[in-house]
Amino acid sequence: MLSEQDAGLVEYERLRSVFEHAPVTLSVTVINAILTAFVLAPLDGKRLTAAWVAVMVIVSAVRWIRGRSFLRRRPEAAATARWAVFSVLGSLTTGMLWGFSATMMFPAEESDQLFLALVIGGMGSGAVAVNAAHLPTVLAFIVPSSVSLAASFFAEGAAWRVSSLMIVLFAAALTGISLEAHRKFGERIRLRIELGHEQRKLSETNQRLLQEIAQRQTAEATLHQAQKMEAIGHLTGGIAHDFNNLLQVMIGSMHMIRRLGADNPKIVKYADAAEQAATRGSQLTSSLLTFARRQTLEARPVDINVLLREFEPILLRTVVARVRFEMVLAADLPLCHADPAHFQSAVLNLVINACDAMPEGGALSITTGVAELAPTDLAGNDDAAPGRFVSLSVRDTGFGMTPEVMTRVFEPFFTTKGVGKGSGLGLSQIYGFARQSGGHVRLLSTPNEGTQAILWLPVSALYAGLGEIADKPQQMATNQSQR
Repeated sequence: MLSEQDAGLVEYERLRSVFEHAPVTLSVTVINAILTAFVLAPLDGKRLTAAWVAVMVIVSAVRWIRGRSFLRRRPEAAATARWAVFSVLGSLTTGMLWGFSATMMFPAEESDQLFLALVIGGMGSGAVAVNAAHLPTVLAFIVPSSVSLAASFFAEGAAWRVSSLMIVLFAAALTGISLEAHRKFGERIRLRIELGHEQRKLSETNQRLLQEIAQRQTAEATLHQAQKMEAIGHLTGGIAHDFNNLLQVMIGSMHMIRRLGADNPKIVKYADAAEQAATRGSQLTSSLLTFARRQTLEARPVDINVLLREFEPILLRTVVARVRFEMVLAADLPLCHADPAHFQSAVLNLVINACDAMPEGGALSITTGVAELAPTDLAGNDDAAPGRFVSLSVRDTGFGMTPEVMTRVFEPFFTTKGVGKGSGLGLSQIYGFARQSGGHVRLLSTPNEGTQAILWLPVSALYAGLGEIADKPQQMATNQSQR
């Protein structure tokens, strides 16, 4: 069963077929009218015949003009009803001109009437051949033209009644042929419409399949990256832990050497240099342990707005003069569960990276807020659970990163900076801090448009379990600083 819209499309295609063939049909109609008038017009009726031909020409011209308008406008399928009425009325007018008018106007001699019957019969066959797609249009011509001619023959007497019956049978045969052609045309259009629907369904299915494949590839890439980072974390964590133990022995030994050689300035000098180098090595291994999530964190409920305001003077000294700095802190921010020192270290690393990405100057903003993360947002992160998080966003307008760089930014010792300008441990340390805190970190970057780093830390259980605490005094904290 076709829908109303599809039924309208079938009707539109029927009318389009009729109007496309209209130039041929109407040209034949006018030519036959002129020839018939020339052959059958009586001497005393030429004016009437000329008027009949003129009316036939006018009607055909109107039908042709309206048909071209239909083809040019291409109306919606739902608006074809009035065009169908026009097609039927035009065909009915032409049929009546050939039937009632012609039989009453031309002579009643047998040869003349048979000639007229031959012309009308031929035109009826032609109408079936070109207009059978729309049955009402065909019948509107066949019925008035053949019925009036058959009635005229029947009224002539018994000798003409056989001819009258033959005309009726011929009209019935044409009607049957038109009905079958009408049905087959509609079936062909319906099949074409259904095929179009199936093709669209297939296209939509293919599109969904491609999207699912893309999603699966993304999930596999995310899993692969998470597994790679996990493997790197285990490797660096084990090495850093053992190396850190060795460094602690070295630091302790240098301290003892310095005490025992206190009366020898050279010994003290070399012991201090060795101890400072070992201390820097210990700090380096501490960063590796943070990435490997083996560093001891002193996590507690903290207000990151307070931490940022306390840390703002240091951030302002870090930001170079050509960078516009802005800090927008959300009001009524819930406490989150994190290590304050490691949090401030992560913010400092993000600010330094942002400034390095804007050697010619730009804008740097720090924003805080609250976000709900779903499982899909935490894909590849088994250390975080969906729920409420406090968010920290650091956005710059620097040169951004390519997709190839984005896949490796959290790897230890990976850096795009020049030799001596970075250790490649800043982002890996932030990655480990976020994961060990039960949070999440993500970088969004477009080459030549800038980078946004978002750090999510879980809302403290105090807030997650009990909701907002009424006596927590917080006012709207929007602090904008420029340097």
